[in-house]
Amino acid sequence: MTQHPLIFLIGLHGVGKSTIGKHLAAEHKYRHLSIGDIGRLVRKRKMPAGYSARFLLLLAGHEPGERMSPRLVEALHAEIARQNAFGPLVVDGFPAEPYHVMDLPTGSTVIRLSCDEDERMKRLTHRSETTARKWNHETIDSRRDRQIEAVFEVAMERKEIHVAEIQANPSPAEIATKIQECTKFFSRACHQSNSP
Repeated sequence: MTQHPLIFLIGLHGVGKSTIGKHLAAEHKYRHLSIGDIGRLVRKRKMPAGYSARFLLLLAGHEPGERMSPRLVEALHAEIARQNAFGPLVVDGFPAEPYHVMDLPTGSTVIRLSCDEDERMKRLTHRSETTARKWNHETIDSRRDRQIEAVFEVAMERKEIHVAEIQANPSPAEIATKIQECTKFFSRACHQSNSP
């Protein structure tokens, strides 16, 4: 069971998961755990504060685009539980495979973000031109992107977690507010169903 609101953002590369996670952190006081951002830091031998050494070391050894090892998934679940004990948490980039959904805590929320394909390609092109994260949608195959549909389907089958799909075309601040409203709605509905 989640100790505080716990949101998992899933979606194709370029839909805005990390950007929206950062808005939830800045505007709604969530902790933000971005697998991709932390992974890029640790692979550059920069160890961000506030995370367990085991999680950081396992993430440093993870090759982007490859399947997460069971040890990394286990360490990530432990890190999520630890971070969520302190307050609301948003995680982006996880769950990445259908089996990851089975161990999500009861009461957590999975939000699938989507956006217009033209807009997504613009974002990815801009990212490729302005950062070290090179992207060519014709040559780079993403295992995580291929799994999104299956991850979402498994999440919808789990009755003890909340699931929503949100179009990520308005501003990130508006999306973060919409997600916050969704979470409050799910929380109220959960309390009402648990009342005698």
